[in-house]
Amino acid sequence: MRKKCLFACCTLLVSTLLFGAVHSFQVAAKATQNRPVSRLVMFESQAKRVFDKVLFVRKKQKRIITAAGEMLPQAEFTRRVNALAGSAKADVYVLDTKTGRKLTYYNGGTDFWLASSIKASILTALVKEEGPLSGGLDQEAQAMITYSDNDAAIDLFNAAGGFTALEALWANLGMTSTFPNNNGFGLSTSTAGDQIKLLQGIKTLPTDEHNYILDLMKGITASQRFGIGVMKDPAFKNGWLNADNGSWYVNSIGFSDKERYLVAILTQNNADQISGEKLVSRIAGSIIKK
Repeated sequence: MRKKCLFACCTLLVSTLLFGAVHSFQVAAKATQNRPVSRLVMFESQAKRVFDKVLFVRKKQKRIITAAGEMLPQAEFTRRVNALAGSAKADVYVLDTKTGRKLTYYNGGTDFWLASSIKASILTALVKEEGPLSGGLDQEAQAMITYSDNDAAIDLFNAAGGFTALEALWANLGMTSTFPNNNGFGLSTSTAGDQIKLLQGIKTLPTDEHNYILDLMKGITASQRFGIGVMKDPAFKNGWLNADNGSWYVNSIGFSDKERYLVAILTQNNADQISGEKLVSRIAGSIIKK
């Protein structure tokens, strides 16, 4: 008997709720019928405009985020470097391997000495022949690249096969504007474009050889982290050498942003070493949009 009463109460409750829902729906429908159509259309139009505006802002923000980290336009880059160079001469080449875009700059000057930047060529020639180095050769390679040790560079230059090996490497990479100097390998001359070819050659080495070279170029000591060293994720080798007239050659070649950007900056006629280091750092810092 108690179960029957409970069932009847439940049935009555459900019926009441259904009746209320139907009545509410009818009231809402009647109100909608009496509402001017134009107001409904206006509301929908306003909602669409708001939605489109929000969507446009989000797309614009997305474009801005995408643009961050991209290279400057050529004209703006040229204007900036012109303002920085002063009496110094510079040869610059930047390649974006992601987009294929490039930036170049040249304001005169000839026979840009490689100075210690040639140590990247010495290391590459030796690693191509021997594979990733070990033992004493590895220790000397670390000293040559991370601290720019000259004694280690001489040992490795001879171990690689001297200029015979370097000229073979340069010829293989199509570096037709790079020339040896038997008075000292640091006096060898090159162009920014040729140094980009060297960097491209490093990128195409077998993975173990490529990684070995890049790991060394990422480990430059703090006091020598100018030039490309001011960029994102740098792997590089700098060079600096004074001429008899008191002016300085200061260079920076290498990779930035996980090897997306290949950068070569060669300068001459700097008043002193410090001003040359500042110049190549400022040029490197002017490549990417801020």
